[in-house]
Amino acid sequence: MAVTPKLELKQSQSLLMTPQLRQAISLLQLNNMELSSLIENELSSNPLLEKEDDRLQDYTPEAQTIDDYDADTTALAPLEGADDNQPDIDYTNPCEDDFGSDREGYDNSDYSWYDYAKQKNHSADADFDFFEQKLSSAPSLYQLLQTQISEAFATPRQRIIASLLTEYLDESGYFRGSVAEVAQKLKTTSQEVSTVLARMKEFEPSGIFAENLSECISIQLKDRNRLDCLMQQLLQHLELLGQHKFKELKKILNIDDDDLESLISDIKSTNPKPTAAYNTDIAGYIIPDVFVRRNQYHQYRVELNNMSLPRVLINQEYYHELKPLGTRDKETHKYLKTQLSNANFLVKALHQRATTILKVSEAIVAAQYDFFEKGIEYLKPMGLKDIAETVEMHESTISRVTSNKYMHTPLGIFELKYFFSNAATSFNGSDNTSTTSIKHKIKTLIEQETPDNILSDDAISELLAREGLQVARRTVAKYRESLGIPTSSARKKQKRR
Repeated sequence: MAVTPKLELKQSQSLLMTPQLRQAISLLQLNNMELSSLIENELSSNPLLEKEDDRLQDYTPEAQTIDDYDADTTALAPLEGADDNQPDIDYTNPCEDDFGSDREGYDNSDYSWYDYAKQKNHSADADFDFFEQKLSSAPSLYQLLQTQISEAFATPRQRIIASLLTEYLDESGYFRGSVAEVAQKLKTTSQEVSTVLARMKEFEPSGIFAENLSECISIQLKDRNRLDCLMQQLLQHLELLGQHKFKELKKILNIDDDDLESLISDIKSTNPKPTAAYNTDIAGYIIPDVFVRRNQYHQYRVELNNMSLPRVLINQEYYHELKPLGTRDKETHKYLKTQLSNANFLVKALHQRATTILKVSEAIVAAQYDFFEKGIEYLKPMGLKDIAETVEMHESTISRVTSNKYMHTPLGIFELKYFFSNAATSFNGSDNTSTTSIKHKIKTLIEQETPDNILSDDAISELLAREGLQVARRTVAKYRESLGIPTSSARKKQKRR
């Protein structure tokens, strides 16, 4: 059979990720601060977009808002003859890994755009620019702490405690809270909170989370291997040093002038305000995306934080003023068409982003109801797949929604990722125990050890089996290492010293 060149027409279907689809995915991943910055850029570059606040200054009854676009099926085509300006997104795309596949079920939601974009409370702070006032050129202490929390603590349980402890830092980096208060708030033990706090006192900058000046200096000198017995004695009498009572100090410490001068020099080399070089307005960097509040019926209600985002409107009046120019100039017509398409896309993308975050947050609160009611001890095992099945979305979407998003709850502010943990298998086939809970049990057993009764990994596995938990020796070892707990032989040496 001869091989000859020929032309052929074929009709086929394929899945494509358009630029607007990529932008929709990126919008879903952004937190409120990042999204606010993006919206500001769009407002400055697209003349057909405007803020609600700007429209309210010159309000007319005919002015149409985003609510009007969402009220009917022409939401993406609010302007007459704009049907060809629809966003290039296939929201029925069956591809599991793209944003379009996650659109199923949106039209059936009873949550309206009006609920999300309700009027702000214009009080005395109505002119306060929420986003701009929170920017700072100084390094972010909060970002530094969050990175260290993720590295230092292996379980969501510990990270939740650590996240709440950061809220009690003052501007100098000292811990000004109460361990008992934090324990009571999370409905856990003071011992567990103290253990997490002790680990956080090893964070950078050195001296952070100290509870007084003496401890702050002590931590910094310990890091430099300069904390000897004499220095510890001197730190117990800092008030005398502050009063320049050097003779008394030399008598108490039984040292001469040179030794005292050397000790004072070491103290002067430390930083009494460890976080002075950082922006310590923690709340400025934790802008929650959702709020969880308890209503009068003792039910938890999830609300979106719309105070940190400007409401975006499409300026139809301006479009109709410019539209005649497009009939005389092709470039102007093309420009208007592009800007209108981009504006329509942004309006719908923001709506769908809000709906997605709300649905996922509501599912998380419902799944972790016992945690909000009874405390951290009742944190249930939960994976991305569990929430994905509940809200009928793909796991990749749940991962994007929960990344870098925060929830303000009656127990504190937590990242959405904190509520996810794996389940451990029990002998009766139940999977209601999370790995977080297993690690807590292992930690508790080890803390209760005596020097004459140090538990091996095998012994811990057997003790857990008596409680109906099927945890292999290797798994116990893995969990123990993730908690930073040494081996049984090392613990035996430590406790016999």
